[in-house]
Amino acid sequence: MSSLGSLRYTVNNVFAVYKPKGWTSRRVTDAVQLELSKEIWRKGHPDQPVPYLKRKDLVKIGHGGTLDPIAEGVLVIGVGHGCKQLSQFLRCTKEYIVTAKFGQETDTYDTEGKVTKTCPTDHLSRQLIQDTFPQFKGFINQMPPIYSAIRVQGKRLYNYARNNQSLPEPIKARQVLIEEIELLDFHQDWCQLRVTCGGGTYMRSLVHDMAMQMQTCAHMTALQRTRQAQFTLEHAYALDNLIVA
Repeated sequence: MSSLGSLRYTVNNVFAVYKPKGWTSRRVTDAVQLELSKEIWRKGHPDQPVPYLKRKDLVKIGHGGTLDPIAEGVLVIGVGHGCKQLSQFLRCTKEYIVTAKFGQETDTYDTEGKVTKTCPTDHLSRQLIQDTFPQFKGFINQMPPIYSAIRVQGKRLYNYARNNQSLPEPIKARQVLIEEIELLDFHQDWCQLRVTCGGGTYMRSLVHDMAMQMQTCAHMTALQRTRQAQFTLEHAYALDNLIVA
């Protein structure tokens, strides 16, 4: 290794890491990028201390689809020329474990937002939830949440929401594919689902829309991505050794 610049393409691969809850996807990629770059330097210069590495000198890195900070689980990472493969992971099949609380709606559709509505839950049952599934399987039109990274006229939706700005045009529903929904657990005011879906599907919107169909309201309280394409939890590297207080 003759120069720092050569670090960018010294490793070329695609792999999965386990994104912890509370971390942004960008923070995960930054941590992996720095630690991987340091390790490559150490192997090439075993008798020298690791110097300060500028961002332009680090291993090239990217990820194959954002997970919100509230979410955890499989995050596909591309390094070096592997970054060219990442677009396929935006469109691929994904699997999630989704936990929802009934009776409260929030402006973000998850626990990060403010409660905007309360609803009755006494009529809910395991059977009612399961009877609702067929309406949300296959190709459906889904309205993305206002707190999302989708761009409208060049600006992300969450920026309009955070700044209390009116949207220049209505949010457009998008066609998404939901392959399978399974009810894993249910109590009077919460449930847990396993959802297999295509790219671009918002679990927060699915929880919101299903609750409306059942004449109540709900928000997502937890989300775990258990599969992204061929990568499952068993394939995901832990980040324990990368976490810096």
